[in-house]
Amino acid sequence: MRRGLLHLQCVRILSKNGGKIMKKLQSFIGLLLCTVLAFTLLSGCSESGGSSSTDSTLAPTETTPASTDVALKPTDNEPQVISWLCTNSATLVYDFENMAWVQEILKKANVELEMELVDGSVYNDTVMPRLAAGVNLPDVIQLPSLDSDMAYINSGVFIDLTELYDEHAVYLEDRFMDNPTVKGQITTPDGKIYYVPVINLSVDYAIAISMNVEWLSELRSGYPTTTDEYYETLKAFKGHDFNGNGEDDEIPLFLCPNFINFFATTWGLDLSRGYVVEEDGVVRCSYTSERYKDYLEYFNKLYSEGLLYNEFATSTYDIQNSLISQNRIGSVQHYHVNNLSYSQLINPDFDIENDKLIFSPIEPLTGPYGDKYKFYWGNDPIAGFFGITRDCENPEETFQFLDYLYSKEANDLLYFGIEDVDYVVDGDNYIIDLEKRSTDNYANRMGNNFGGFPRILLAIHRDLSYTPETAANNQQLREYYRLPLCTSFFLENELDVIQEYGADLSTYWSEAHIAFITGTKDISEFDDYVNVLKSMHVEDVEAVYQAKYDRASN
Repeated sequence: MRRGLLHLQCVRILSKNGGKIMKKLQSFIGLLLCTVLAFTLLSGCSESGGSSSTDSTLAPTETTPASTDVALKPTDNEPQVISWLCTNSATLVYDFENMAWVQEILKKANVELEMELVDGSVYNDTVMPRLAAGVNLPDVIQLPSLDSDMAYINSGVFIDLTELYDEHAVYLEDRFMDNPTVKGQITTPDGKIYYVPVINLSVDYAIAISMNVEWLSELRSGYPTTTDEYYETLKAFKGHDFNGNGEDDEIPLFLCPNFINFFATTWGLDLSRGYVVEEDGVVRCSYTSERYKDYLEYFNKLYSEGLLYNEFATSTYDIQNSLISQNRIGSVQHYHVNNLSYSQLINPDFDIENDKLIFSPIEPLTGPYGDKYKFYWGNDPIAGFFGITRDCENPEETFQFLDYLYSKEANDLLYFGIEDVDYVVDGDNYIIDLEKRSTDNYANRMGNNFGGFPRILLAIHRDLSYTPETAANNQQLREYYRLPLCTSFFLENELDVIQEYGADLSTYWSEAHIAFITGTKDISEFDDYVNVLKSMHVEDVEAVYQAKYDRASN
């Protein structure tokens, strides 16, 4: 039988103004609420990856595009001292001085950091007042937001880096050449660059439909490939006593409230951000589309026929895990890297080395309009910003270090560790000890993917912690992903539109979304619903995102 994506022969490859700022502090709910609706719900369902106990081999050329690499070497023999304010973005804040991988980067660059490391849970509340005050600033600050309104820029807190990019960007320029839209995203409307970005091209949070292989094998010889076939499979799941407890308690499809939105990509929609760039380059609101109406009708059918978990609107990841442990779920839409943990929940004796996953991801379904892709999880490839403050006495040298963090040398250290300690080189391959990486949270303690640095995270980096089966699935799913509507800077008049209308639009369509699926609002009311959105100026917001997209793309 075709086993999801596992029929593919994939080898596990691992590679190497102050007032405006204060206003942010007072109402830090996000200026782009209408574009991040789904992400406010992510606390309900989170990712947990699976790791293997075996060594893994990687090709170093997969790590970064640079074939040669020259580390930053200041002319002065004394280390360059840079004051630095950031968060490590981890559940636990580890001891910076004991992050051996990070410290090795500093040693290679001959840099000493006067580090102020703030816990991620209080970072915004800590940093935003300091930015508002604008005094006694460190040399480098990790921004608490993407500064889409350019409040920090307009306040003069951060210096213009445009000339420094032109004169000293070596490794960053390589990244921009490989990903040309990234540079457009960090460039202001007047053509300047103020920040060094965190670039996330990993697509590791591959959200996919996964199915219970053991259930499916009792019903058919292959996976469903279309939305119609998927519906028929869910119907076949219902009423079948797969867990053998003598009760009709099987749930064909379990979804958390945010993950139901990801199904909409099969209809060519983006319900996570609310707006999508069509193939013709036109930005359209997904929530007003006829395709969206069809999507709602499909899920209303699943709900009314008892194929969709009836409490999906309030479901959580804990509820999902509890039901999976009872072998009561046939299909989920979630981070597919969690399939290892699902298999372990169903079978506590699951053998990582030898057993096939009980839950396996399938290729994206072909939708009624021929769409077959998924969106990159997250807001866009820009995952954060770092800026050099006006108090920095040596901006040129500081920028050179920021640029160095994008080098192959720095990336190898940040993601693979120290050669002959954490990995060894065998010819053209690196061999990584995954058991060592996972034991006692070793990799995180050493500074793996340290969140307090600007950096580039590639897809291959995330495969480090996955089993060979999961890594192979991840690699195959990537071909179906496309980047969403990107983030760039708002003009002041555009920001006024977003602030005036965005939140109300998000609230209205999120309430209507659940109502249409559960049937408390009949699909015959869809045209009236669209007219309400138009009266709430959805077309004006649409025009703003069109203008932003055009600037970032040109």
